[in-house]
Amino acid sequence: MKTIKGDGFSVHVIKTNRRKTMSLKVEQQGVTIRIPSRLPLSFARDFIDEKSSWIKAKLEQQSQQPVLERQFVDGEMMLFLGQSYSLQFKNAQSRPQIVIAGNNIICHARLDKITKTAIRAAFIAWYKQQAQSYLTERSDKISQQTGLQAQSITIKTYRARWGSCTVSGHIHYNWKLLMAPPDVIDYVIIHELCHTKQHNHSAAFWHLVTTYMPDYRSARNWLKINGYCLEL
Repeated sequence: MKTIKGDGFSVHVIKTNRRKTMSLKVEQQGVTIRIPSRLPLSFARDFIDEKSSWIKAKLEQQSQQPVLERQFVDGEMMLFLGQSYSLQFKNAQSRPQIVIAGNNIICHARLDKITKTAIRAAFIAWYKQQAQSYLTERSDKISQQTGLQAQSITIKTYRARWGSCTVSGHIHYNWKLLMAPPDVIDYVIIHELCHTKQHNHSAAFWHLVTTYMPDYRSARNWLKINGYCLEL
């Protein structure tokens, strides 16, 4: 991956055949620019220079957002489908198992031996399992309603995206979506399903998204504002 040095920051450059225009993204994890494969790198440098003040302002804004670090202790709040659950631990002579009961999310494990790293790994495995079931079922339901069909559904771990769709229609979802509210999840599903017809972010693509989710902007804005919370 190529990197362009800016005024006090670095920008990762991703060349892709999927884009016809340049796209700049500033997040806590860093700055990324996606450009069409045919475009010379000098165009990206000029664009970054032009946007330098804006990038620095966004980086400053991002730095002020709290960085979440899970402690995995009793009473800590965990998110599932947009709802907050109180984490509880119960001793058990078995591998870690996670269940939801009422307003609690319970981790059964050998508490005298389990580490924070192992608890986190158990939760990631649980979220992935839940994501495979929920996102597959929900995608199928929305496919029936819209006529948009994915070739396959796969659960992935992404650092800075919620989903992706290949040219051949294979959709990948970020398991962290299972922490978001259902309407936000639906937006991501519709977004990726629309890519099976419009493999770009053109006006035609957004028209298609609006057709199936007229208020998609509220869900998209929710992700922009709260996406950093969807972490373990």
